Amino acid sequence: MLFVALALPALLAKPSTITTYFYFGDTVWLAGIAVFVALTAIIAPPARSSLWFRLDGAQTPRVWAIAGLVAIVALSGTACVFHGTPISYDEVMADFDARIFLGGRLIAPLSPEWRHNVTALAPNFVLPVPNDAAWSSSYLPVNAAFRAGFAWLGSPALTGPVLAAIAVLAVAGVARRLWPERPDAAIVAALMMATSPQVVVTAMTPYAMTAHLALNLVWLWLFLLGGRLGHGGALLIAFLACGLHQLIFHPLFAAPFLIGLLVARRWRLSAVYLAGYALIGAFWTLYWQGVLEIAGVAASEANTTVGAGYMVSKLTFLLRNFDIRGLDVMAMNLVRFVAWQSPLLLPLIVLAMPAIRRGTLLMRALAGGVALTIVAMFVLLPFQGHGWGYRYLHGLIGSVCLLAAQGWVDLTRTLEPQRRAAAAAILGLGWMAAGLILIPGRSLEAERFAAPYVRAVAAIERDPADTIFVDAHALVYGADLVRNDPYLRHGRAVVMLQGLSPDRLATLCAKGNAAWFSSAEGARIGLSGAGTIPASLPAACSVRPVQVH
Repeated sequence: MLFVALALPALLAKPSTITTYFYFGDTVWLAGIAVFVALTAIIAPPARSSLWFRLDGAQTPRVWAIAGLVAIVALSGTACVFHGTPISYDEVMADFDARIFLGGRLIAPLSPEWRHNVTALAPNFVLPVPNDAAWSSSYLPVNAAFRAGFAWLGSPALTGPVLAAIAVLAVAGVARRLWPERPDAAIVAALMMATSPQVVVTAMTPYAMTAHLALNLVWLWLFLLGGRLGHGGALLIAFLACGLHQLIFHPLFAAPFLIGLLVARRWRLSAVYLAGYALIGAFWTLYWQGVLEIAGVAASEANTTVGAGYMVSKLTFLLRNFDIRGLDVMAMNLVRFVAWQSPLLLPLIVLAMPAIRRGTLLMRALAGGVALTIVAMFVLLPFQGHGWGYRYLHGLIGSVCLLAAQGWVDLTRTLEPQRRAAAAAILGLGWMAAGLILIPGRSLEAERFAAPYVRAVAAIERDPADTIFVDAHALVYGADLVRNDPYLRHGRAVVMLQGLSPDRLATLCAKGNAAWFSSAEGARIGLSGAGTIPASLPAACSVRPVQVH
């Protein structure tokens, strides 16, 4: 409730944004969750009902079944919820890069006719390549490489579901290592993750966050395994995790565990990890510079535009734009995060607080990663834009599920069997509520939000025109409709009108065979206007509207 109170000034003083738009709905869901938790505390089910929710016994088949069910639901949602269509530009560019890799390159060449008009072809998240000689997203490549790999195997839609299943298996594996005498803790951690609407719905999308979640948990399992195999494997996973899309996220998760090594005076191992992460950071900082040099693209300018100087300039820009008023946005983000989790997750985390306070290093490290990420995102980028739940904490959902398992262990450690059975029944009710109400309800909410964009993208893709002009400023997130093949095969281009130079616009108009997606076409399929003045094409530019249904 504290976060709700902190966010209220933003709702009263600021115009509506996508954050406030989702926040209003999330507070309704959160209120429902609060009522559910209160009712389960007041009206406890009889102990005999725990026969439905037994947590002891054989773990492995159950965990694999849970992971498989998550993968099936997420894979179904890629088709039934998002209809195979990326919605936000973060997702669009993940598939864009995957298509570059499937074409056998690390970066796609760009023909001279489109140079200095790259923004028209890809309005957001494009790497600033010298002289626009090539193009790619500005994200690091591992998430896109995963999608390319699954596309080669059959379908990129498998990426999120498979990684979500790996995350469930990994969180259970970590729980087994933390509580070997409590097999029920592994089931609790796995089911808390499997019944998180944020985990399931995000796994239906190309976002890199599902990969962050899976790799962070695999890293932790290897870290706890120890030895040369465990720590060597952890560094390999760290290399992949740091290169998923943004360098910062995995180190925020791992830092508290590495600090724990220093506290435990494990100097040699600390030095190995420090050297390993330094090399990993250097590699990914210089990655794009190396790619451009291999491609022979303006190597002398690469450091300033895409190398270490580029990373420093991005960080400096974010720090320079820090505003303490972003606290209300972060409050809304955290409300959203809680509202998108399994109903009894937060109460169990509260029960784990004594374990964190009494100095259990691993519990403190798990909580520390969450806290460190919240602080870093508040300082650097409170506004997340699109996302199902709060995606900047997505890689830490494994941590909060393990904290919840600790709360369960502490709660039931001294309970007699009958009371422990009743507590298990309450947990089972929470998981049932998530599986039967929260996940379907959140999926329906996501489908309703995505549907107009899915219809718009489909209409644009069906249109036979060689050039389609999109009046992006006249539509809410209209720039997200501008999607192109990285190799511009078949000579077809979808362009944002506002990104074209006058000369390029005149050239495209003269070619003919063009179509126009404006606010009128958007309104027909449910995309409302953004409140800006629609653009207009020159009188000499004869185009027809895109046909929408």
